[in-house]
Amino acid sequence: MKFSFQFVLFLCFLSFVSCQTTKDSTFTTTEETKVEVPATQEILPPPGGEGEMILNEKGEEVQNHTGEIPFFQKKSELPLELFRVYIASDSYMVRQIRYTDKIRRKPDPGGDELSKEEMKKYDLLSFVDDGIISIGLNSVTGKLESISFDRRVPRINDIAKIIQNDASRFNYEHASKDGTPIVTKFLVTYQIRLYPGKTRDEIKQMLQKKK
Repeated sequence: MKFSFQFVLFLCFLSFVSCQTTKDSTFTTTEETKVEVPATQEILPPPGGEGEMILNEKGEEVQNHTGEIPFFQKKSELPLELFRVYIASDSYMVRQIRYTDKIRRKPDPGGDELSKEEMKKYDLLSFVDDGIISIGLNSVTGKLESISFDRRVPRINDIAKIIQNDASRFNYEHASKDGTPIVTKFLVTYQIRLYPGKTRDEIKQMLQKKK
């Protein structure tokens, strides 16, 4: 009888450890979700700081390297910066540079494509700009509660609206045991690239029509 009681206690202990392990490992990465760095590229330090994991728009683990666009390579000087987003009419890329163990953006390829489509109508001249969005999440639901520009607003108003709408559609997964968010305030930095898709005469005609 004594042996049975000890055995039951042992099983309970194993069950407890198993439950704790499951709860504390909400986010997992495997070799299948890691993107290899091309052999021709040099590995660089994570922009968010030593030991920080980097995730792309698909939720795959990636590394910082010399083949990345300069916007993704540079060291982060903003402690609240969690996401970097690059948008052009032919490309939509995301890098999460901090707190991947606490919060993650849910992949949304359909929404990414729509943001690319929005950029096409502004492909007039070669132009690069940036903006910073401040995000506030509800401390209970983890849903978007506030959104505003921080420090830097794109020079073209319509582009500013695009990136604000883009950041507002993000959905997040939270790694807390009860599903409530651990991280509720952070920054999303954007870089926007336009291509010269129209002649000067075509641009003049478009401006005249708007007037």
